[in-house]
Order: sequence, then C-alpha cells, then structure tokens
Amino acid sequence: MITGEELLEMNLDPIPKYRLMRDVLKLKSDNKELINAKYDVLQTKWVKEITKLQWDDGSWGQFHSLSQSSSSVMTTEQALRRLLILGLDKEDEPIKKALAYMEKYLLREVDLRDYKEKKHDWDLLTRLFVAAWLLIIDPSNVLALEIANDWAKIITYGFSEEAYNHEYYKEAYFDVHKSSNEKHMWGFQNFYIVALLSRILPRDIENKFLDFILNSEQGIYYIYDSSLNVPPDNYCSKQASRFIGAFELLSNYHLLSGKCNHLIKWINENSSRDGFRDMGQSVKDHIYFPLSNSWRKTINRKLDCTVRMQILLTNL
Repeated sequence: MITGEELLEMNLDPIPKYRLMRDVLKLKSDNKELINAKYDVLQTKWVKEITKLQWDDGSWGQFHSLSQSSSSVMTTEQALRRLLILGLDKEDEPIKKALAYMEKYLLREVDLRDYKEKKHDWDLLTRLFVAAWLLIIDPSNVLALEIANDWAKIITYGFSEEAYNHEYYKEAYFDVHKSSNEKHMWGFQNFYIVALLSRILPRDIENKFLDFILNSEQGIYYIYDSSLNVPPDNYCSKQASRFIGAFELLSNYHLLSGKCNHLIKWINENSSRDGFRDMGQSVKDHIYFPLSNSWRKTINRKLDCTVRMQILLTNL
C-alpha cells in the first residue's frame, strides 16, 4: 500500500496533489505549500470550465434539474458537487457566490428557476435541497441548521423505538412540516437527508439511522441504488465509484467507522501489487473523476483513484 507521503513525492497534477495535502496529510491552512497548491488548483481547466459558466447571481441557472427549455449547461448542484470534489471550499470565490445565492433563497429573497413539481410540497423539498448543500459546504450555517433540526426531529421520532416505525415517521413528518396530506411524503433514504443530518442526530438515533441505511436494499437515492452492505462485483466500474461515493457521504457520521469493515476489506482486496487502487478507465464520469488534467497517461488515473481511496480511508 502506497502511503500519502510516497504519493506526494510522485509527479501529481494540481488537484490530486492538493486533495492529498489537505485531506490525507492534513496540512494546516496557513501552510505555504498548501496555499500554493490551492492556487494551482484554481488555474486548472476542470475548475475554469465550471466557474466560467457561473451566473452573476452565484447560481448555474437551474438548481436541481434541467428542463428542455433550460439555458443552463449544468445545474447548480452538479457544479457544486464537482467543484467540491476538485478541492474548492467556502473560502473560494465561486463557492462564496453560490453560498450567498442559496442563503438568499432560504430567506425568500430569490426563487429557484426549477420547474415546480405538483405532486410534492415543492417549497419544502427545494428548501431541503438547498439546506443540504449549504451544510455540506458550511456545517455551521444557521439558516440551514434550522431546516436540519426540523428533519432531525422527524427522524428521531421515527427511530424512537428499537426499530424504525414508519407510522411515527409519517406522523412527525406532517406535524413538523405542516405539509398537506394531499402532497407526496418524502422519504429519508436519499442524498439530501443523509447529507443534512450527518452532524446533528443524537448518538443513539444516529446508530439506528445508519444501521437502517446500511442494511436497506435501496441504498441512498441519487447516489447508489443497492445494498451498501454488499460491495459491487466489479471494482473497475461506475457502480463501484458510486458505492464509494455513498460511503464518502456517510463518512461525516461519527459512528460509521465501526460499521464499514467490509468496505475497507473490499478496497484493500482490490489494491494492485504496485500499491495503487486503480479503478480503471470506465469510472471517468466528470463528477468523481478525473482529478488529473488528463488520463492519457495511465499513471494519472492510478494516482487519482488512489488519492480518492486514501481520502476516504483517512476519514474513516
């Protein structure tokens, strides 16, 4: 297994180098080498191709989904997900602008450009979507925490007995949200609620919530749609990359580390003899990969995959 220090001695492109320095080696934010590495990240084609599409209001047009009539090239969510993977954070100007836009939405000073779905309480859901991204970027955001605390009450009541009680969840859902019974009830096995609640559930509720998510055959909607207790058969696949993505999301929960030995074993079993954790060419999806400027050289792909796994293992 290659160590973070050994990886840093290799000829890394700016993004994997910075992610390694920040998220594996944990260099302090005032470290000059880290600051210089961040500057190089901001000059990469991957960052520039997204930031040049940002609208003046801080969004990328529509927030959650594109429509046929949309003038957006990507959604705000897609842009944020990719920029965070590339190493940007709340101190970077594009993210600052997006944060300001999302806060204005929660303050009802602007509206989202998305088509308003009629079967859902669309205001409730879009506020959930926006709050989740705010907390991913800034876990201390007060506006988003208000929404997170409401959802935490619902989850806490739903898991207040030994096993999850769906009727309790339903009762708390309509009581807390004051949502119409005529609207579709939103479940909790999805990216947004999992992201929203990672730092605020009581310990006993977090334990039951994680066990439910991990043991469900449904996975986490929008991220991975199968059981998280069973790794994919093919490590070199987009399905495997999404499986890893689910655990990257869950890694913000304090209690996850005691529940993912199967994940760590699977990653280690798929390490190659040269110490890399290569996932192959097929995982390039322009979301999780690539990090390097190009994968024309096989070594760059190997480095990207290995750095990603090192970050996850460090967080666990």
